[in-house]
Amino acid sequence: MVQKLEDYQYQYNYLTLKPIKLFFMDEMRFGLISNYRRSWSKVGERTVISNQQEYSNRYLYSAIDPIEGDNFNIIGFNDANSLSVKIFLEALRDKYKNYHLIIIWDNAPFHKKKELHSMKDITPIFLPSYSPQLNPVERFYGEIRKSTANRVFQSIDIQENIICKEVALWMGDTQKTKQLCGYSWISKQWFEL
Repeated sequence: MVQKLEDYQYQYNYLTLKPIKLFFMDEMRFGLISNYRRSWSKVGERTVISNQQEYSNRYLYSAIDPIEGDNFNIIGFNDANSLSVKIFLEALRDKYKNYHLIIIWDNAPFHKKKELHSMKDITPIFLPSYSPQLNPVERFYGEIRKSTANRVFQSIDIQENIICKEVALWMGDTQKTKQLCGYSWISKQWFEL
């Protein structure tokens, strides 16, 4: 579907008043179902990895600026829905209140709610359907999931604390985030503006 300029007229007025900051955004579900990754074992010995099948989940919401390496995260949402996204976007907007934010995200149904498209200082742009490889936040989540791989947790709170520590490491290293998420096609398009 082709998007029309009048759909963005509200946001256009703000684009001319503030500098623009680009973010890619996504949500990651984590829970007590085992997260398997490759592992090492001694030659001749079979790797034994514990298995867990408890259905307790939470979500990490993240927005990453692949140009400057900034990332913003909120962990602990119980669901992925338009209300949670709105809370996240409001917090992101409050942190970067001197900017007009361009948010690039996937086509999740709850991203399409009108209330998310009429927020002041935020312009959402959709990635093509079924193209997670275009969203650099997916690579970030791959790194975050490594911190909980091949482990069993007594509670979701313990797992959430481990994820928080890993996210904090990434938040403190913008260069590392740029290196992981700064796809060349994004930088090329951004600097050609």
